[in-house]
Amino acid sequence: SRCLHGRASEGKMSCPICCYVHTLKDGASLPPSDLLLKFMVESSTEERAQCANCDSTAAQMFFCNTCMQPLCNQCREETHRAKMFSSHDMVLLTKRAREVHKKCTLHEEPYIMFSSEKKIMLCINCFRDMRIESRGHCLDLETAYKQSCKKLDLRVQAFRELQNSVRDAVLLFKTLLEEIKVNADNERTVIEKLYISLMEKLAETRDLLLQKVDSQFSEKEAAFRSQLKSLSALLPTLHVHLVISSAFSGSANKFEFLDLAYVLIERLNSIIQKQHPLHPTQSGQIDTAYKTEFFKSIEPLLYVPL
Repeated sequence: SRCLHGRASEGKMSCPICCYVHTLKDGASLPPSDLLLKFMVESSTEERAQCANCDSTAAQMFFCNTCMQPLCNQCREETHRAKMFSSHDMVLLTKRAREVHKKCTLHEEPYIMFSSEKKIMLCINCFRDMRIESRGHCLDLETAYKQSCKKLDLRVQAFRELQNSVRDAVLLFKTLLEEIKVNADNERTVIEKLYISLMEKLAETRDLLLQKVDSQFSEKEAAFRSQLKSLSALLPTLHVHLVISSAFSGSANKFEFLDLAYVLIERLNSIIQKQHPLHPTQSGQIDTAYKTEFFKSIEPLLYVPL
């Protein structure tokens, strides 16, 4: 947020990276906080927990949501081996249920259901307050978690396909830029050879043809560079969102997942559904019809009356 202070002007703020203009709410000096990125930052900066039993710090740690204690793998096996611990909820430390995501902020009751209609988790009081017709859209947390995982996987797969398409398009446009350079050079060479054989008579035509080549080259180069610039700017955005998606899926427990997954899904959808310049609007050919033009220029001189 320190990087954005002072950038607001007339209720708007432009992104210092992509220059996107964001409209601020009345009285706001900064855009609203990004809950998804905030979660990712907090997850990545959390201190590594020590085992509650042996005080060691292992690469792979677990967390007992019943005991509310972190455990290493060895202590997990030793302390929870007895039958009386069989019902304890043991998960990876990164998947532990944080209290902020377990209870309803309105009623201070634990979440028990998820509304697929409103994309929010519900406690028993929230469920009772819902309209009868809306209750049919409620699922238990485990089912909602599995369905949401599948939906995010589908969106991420579509996002990967878009990333691959953008990479292919970037290579295509780079090839086209090289192609138009080669074709332009070849065209100039042919034009120059014909010019030499008709040096004086075709001097004027040669200049006109070279101007036409330069014009076509400039036009196509500008078009391809514009599309290439747009796609090159898009790749980091795609990469960042894929990293976020992967990190989020690996670090969020089901409560956090259901709380934030649809924010991520909607964000991925908005980028996927945008029109991206994946295909060239012009060919890479440079063509001046030089033979016809040369023929027209020398036709009066070569005309043989019957």
